[in-house]
Amino acid sequence: MKQTRVGLMHIGVFILLLLSGERNFGVRLNKPYSVRVPMDIPVFTGTHADLLIIVFHKIITSGHQRLQPLFDCLLTIVVNVSPYLKSLSMVAANKLLHLLEAFSTTWFLFTASQNHHLVFFLLEVFNNIIQYQFDGNSNLVYAIIRKRNVFHQLANLPTDPAAIQKALQKKKKSTEPISRTNSQEGVSMEGSRPAAPAEPGTLKTSLIATPGIDKLTEKSQVSEDGTLSRVLVPQVEKICIDKGLTDESEILKFLQHGTLVGLLPVPHPILIRKYQANAGTAMWFRTYMWGVIYLRNVDPPIWYDTDVKLFEIQRV
Repeated sequence: MKQTRVGLMHIGVFILLLLSGERNFGVRLNKPYSVRVPMDIPVFTGTHADLLIIVFHKIITSGHQRLQPLFDCLLTIVVNVSPYLKSLSMVAANKLLHLLEAFSTTWFLFTASQNHHLVFFLLEVFNNIIQYQFDGNSNLVYAIIRKRNVFHQLANLPTDPAAIQKALQKKKKSTEPISRTNSQEGVSMEGSRPAAPAEPGTLKTSLIATPGIDKLTEKSQVSEDGTLSRVLVPQVEKICIDKGLTDESEILKFLQHGTLVGLLPVPHPILIRKYQANAGTAMWFRTYMWGVIYLRNVDPPIWYDTDVKLFEIQRV
């Protein structure tokens, strides 16, 4: 992606965040996607919700460092609309599970103190869809069953310093498609920055005590995803053995008629995270917009011999 488009990307995500706070926006995403705009994304047949998820997955896995501050915002949008998504395509379902698989690796969770938030968001997406839109989402249910080991690993995250250190060392030896560093280059739209990495010898106090890690393992154990795995996995395995099913379409047909009625807890209230105005965001937009205005008007040179100041130099 061109550097000049990063700011435009922030603007677009900000607009989607505002829209995702409205129920009607989530409902309208179920409209079939038929317009074919040239984009570098997998071919799919589905809805605008599928398009949203596939494009967000593309942004997150692009590896562009200046887009890293948008990760939380992108997943917040998906969480906000998730209770209204009636039927995700297999492509979109697999993209969500791929993000969970990448974000829930031990090395990623313990690289920065805020990384576990991304897993929380994804678990909330799955819980919302299972609770409110289970009947039409056999593709997602199937994807969750296939990747059930990811949820098992989340429920058994290491807590001893040696295991955590080993996981972090593994990261240095391999190239991952998704990363979020503690670089100070990327300032988020909210004006916040990731926490600094732990210093050597502080793993026990900083990483193990990372706020939310204990809750994360607990959530993965008691969530609707866990109930789904415990109930449907044995059923799917049994029918595959009894009927000799090996075809994905046959398994999907079985799941379409499955039910978790009476097995799930009382549906939780739908939680929408609406945008809250703050000084950091206001400063970012003001700087960005004036930068655009200035650059679009350098020829002819209308700024020469004027008192326009785009920024001030602070003398120490």
